[in-house]
Amino acid sequence: MIPVRTLVASTVLLGAAFAQPAADEGIPPPAGARPAAPRSPVTPKPEEVAKLRAKLDELNAAIQALKSAKFDDDLIVDVEATAWVIHNTLRVPDGFVTDGTLPGLLSAGDDALRRAREIKAGTAAWPKLKGSLKRAYRSKIDGTAQPYTVSVPASYDPSKPTPLYLYLHGRSTPGNNQANPDLAWGQVGGSDRENPERAGGNGNGARAVNYIRVNAFGRSNNSFRWAGETDVIEVIASVSKRYNIDPDRIILAGFSMGGAGAWQMGLRMPDLFCGLEINAGVIGNRLNTDGLTPAQRASTASYGLSIPHALAVANVPLVAFAGEKDSQLAASVSIRDQLGREGYKIEQTSPYVWKGTDIDALFLVHPNAGHAHPTGETQRLRDEYNAANFARGRVVPDRVRFVTHTLRYNRSFWVTVDGLEQQFNRAEVDAQRDATKANFTIKTRNISRLLLTDTAAAKTVAIDGDTLKVKPAASLLLVRTGDHWQTANPAKNAGLRKEHNLQGPINDAFMDAFLCVTPTGKPFNAIADDRARQEQDRFAKMFTREYLGEARAKADTAITDADIANHNLVLFGDPGSNKLIAKIAGKLPIKWTKDSIVVAGKTYSAADHVPVLIYPNPLNPKRYVVINSGLVASRGATAYGDYAVLKIARQADGQLSAETADEGVFDESWQLASKKI
Repeated sequence: MIPVRTLVASTVLLGAAFAQPAADEGIPPPAGARPAAPRSPVTPKPEEVAKLRAKLDELNAAIQALKSAKFDDDLIVDVEATAWVIHNTLRVPDGFVTDGTLPGLLSAGDDALRRAREIKAGTAAWPKLKGSLKRAYRSKIDGTAQPYTVSVPASYDPSKPTPLYLYLHGRSTPGNNQANPDLAWGQVGGSDRENPERAGGNGNGARAVNYIRVNAFGRSNNSFRWAGETDVIEVIASVSKRYNIDPDRIILAGFSMGGAGAWQMGLRMPDLFCGLEINAGVIGNRLNTDGLTPAQRASTASYGLSIPHALAVANVPLVAFAGEKDSQLAASVSIRDQLGREGYKIEQTSPYVWKGTDIDALFLVHPNAGHAHPTGETQRLRDEYNAANFARGRVVPDRVRFVTHTLRYNRSFWVTVDGLEQQFNRAEVDAQRDATKANFTIKTRNISRLLLTDTAAAKTVAIDGDTLKVKPAASLLLVRTGDHWQTANPAKNAGLRKEHNLQGPINDAFMDAFLCVTPTGKPFNAIADDRARQEQDRFAKMFTREYLGEARAKADTAITDADIANHNLVLFGDPGSNKLIAKIAGKLPIKWTKDSIVVAGKTYSAADHVPVLIYPNPLNPKRYVVINSGLVASRGATAYGDYAVLKIARQADGQLSAETADEGVFDESWQLASKKI
């Protein structure tokens, strides 16, 4: 535990490190200033491209030599991230954003080669240095080396658990043009010198801090969604593996786009953090899913609904900030208002400060400020709040309240929602235990299975009008049958059902390891096959540009048992062209032949229709199978629910168009559901 005297010192010292903006936050110019004209991407000369390719070849050769010699991959990945960034800059259209791109990448390549030589010589020193360092991890999603920046203070002692300040950056604007790709140039390269000043101190302790700060890159400008969200979780795991991080003292913070990410993750995974700090972050502003179709509810459930999740603030301290003239002030106001609707009291203690009286929440408005970082008194209040949260650490509450619309986000402390009555509709838990942890009182909405942990002293559970006598155990599973609850055996097979990380919709498959499967056989219908290949190509290009990723692909004839065991499989084609689709077609809720596609009694011609869907893989029900769709999460794109049938037409120019003929979600047993959900 951090001593009380440390808290007193920290309230004075935190400002310098907490408030430092990252260089890529894209903060707008002051009011009245003339913004610089957006810069078009630079077209490099052939000899410049050749020079960078030569550097990449040299770097790849060094990396391969290290891998062949079986050096520690946890060191190699710090080198490989630079090669990955250079590789993408060369292959992504408009990758050369400014005149500085080429020299910057050449310099980063030299830094990476130096690291490779140190690994080979056994002299790699950067893992133990203090200061700001470029690190990376190997992503479980696609095996790529994803970069991040860690700042290690001079005070860091590996023998002692250290707090972590996890920061999500704002939207970067390479070349002052938001359309340009952010390929993480600023996240790689560096001198690897002992430099504690870069971690918030000045080397003599006068401004020292007592936490490690990590800046997550988040796989480019995607608002920390989908693979960007997984990046944050993997960064926490990577930093915790490399440094002695106190898991009960992690603050999640973010500015602008990063504030959006902090809203999303903090309100959906509150038990991971001892505090949330949201600076000018926008949120999904729907209050409910009224008026939406089942498919729209499914595609909205993960990120479009943040206001109802305000209830999570009951269990994680929150400080939210925005400038008085910032349009994104509306986000924190909406959360504040929602807490009021939930019965909590927020008092205005000064013209620019609101503080919870029965909930640990602080809302700050910086007077006369636009979209910018806090300064002065606002900054002081924010940093004092963070210091107090670090000193106190994560507190496990005896009353847990939270809202979810999907089993993807199903846990808060000792309460886990293990099943919903209807996925993608609002579900709610209000669970309270007495001081002895023997007696529990719970109210639920839209929940069919509930798992309680830390129940070694449990005696009674009163839930939705039922009172259950229970035996003490490490955990208790409660299952609703009809209108009543009963205890159940967690080991008993409940059959195929929607569960955590296996609940859809289609986009959910791309938050974990996936592998695209390319057809090699003769298609039933040419137009459907052309559409599948077009979609695979679209996805591969989008995933590289917008998620700094690699849509790995293998031929259907090359898929192994290990591939099936370890990946969500993304199958393109039809039962004629893709042998895996043919193998599982008879086990899907739809019927698909050479002539027709049948969905819930409706028949569509297979000659000009294509199904897209997500389903537990019949060859490995603990993983997904996706058919004919990549991640649909780019700007302006419309995401699907669990399934859709697309009508395909070939235009005069030969290009294909697709219209949605049918769409929906499967029920909680992964069968076709009623459209009246």
